[in-house]
Amino acid sequence: MRSLLRTQTGSVTAELAVVLPSVLLVGAALIGGLVMATQKVQASFAAGSLARALARGESIDNLQKQLGVTTRIEHLDDFICVHAIAATEPIEIEEKSCARKLGL
Repeated sequence: MRSLLRTQTGSVTAELAVVLPSVLLVGAALIGGLVMATQKVQASFAAGSLARALARGESIDNLQKQLGVTTRIEHLDDFICVHAIAATEPIEIEEKSCARKLGL
C-alpha cells in the first residue's frame, strides 16, 4: 500500500503545470477580445458623433481630441462621412458613419 502512494507523488503538480498555461492562454484571448470590442464601440460612437457635428457645421478638433481617435473625412453629394480610426497595438479599428448635411 505504501509503494502505491509513493508512485503518485507530484502528479497534481504535473497536471497543474500542463493545464495552467492553456487556462492562461484562454483568459488572455478573452481579455483581448473584450478590449477589441470596446475599441470598436468607441470608434463607432466617435464616427457617428463627429459626422453629426460636421453636418451641423461645427468644428470637430476638440471633439476629436476628447474621443481619442484619428479621422478621415469624405464629402459626398448630400452627406459627410467620417472614418474614425482607433489605434490599438496589433491592428487599427476603423468605423465609418455618415450624416446628411444641414441647410439643403
